[in-house]
Amino acid sequence: MGKTIIGEDVFPKIIEQYNSGGKTAAYDYLRCQYGIKHPYFVINRIKECGKYSYNEDTDQFSYTDSSSGDGVFMDLDELCDRTALSTARKMQPVTDPRPAAMERLVHELISDRLLTLSRYITLDSSTRTILIDQTSLSADGYQVVTH
Repeated sequence: MGKTIIGEDVFPKIIEQYNSGGKTAAYDYLRCQYGIKHPYFVINRIKECGKYSYNEDTDQFSYTDSSSGDGVFMDLDELCDRTALSTARKMQPVTDPRPAAMERLVHELISDRLLTLSRYITLDSSTRTILIDQTSLSADGYQVVTH
């Protein structure tokens, strides 16, 4: 007996069985109709193919519209239509560069402060030791206070 190949053209029939009778009905359909010994893998292929979405709450499949995923790209009619271009321009969000610039400034200031501290303090994580160069600190005008 040869290997049975279930193509994607059969998926709608299997999904119909799954949605109407549940998982056991789909398994029985695959076993009886196609002689599949392990129908779990066929259902898994349907879940992973991308054409159908599986809702775990309702335990059903639904056909995902591929045109909604392609909405990122414009077709030729949309490119030629002037109203589509104007609406596409309006939909683009306006980004404020100030928060990003402020974030870069804070990041730069913190890195400068850490660079200054690294001249005087060394952390040794293997021995869990902190080495502080007190002579360099006092020579540069800093005081070391422990508490």
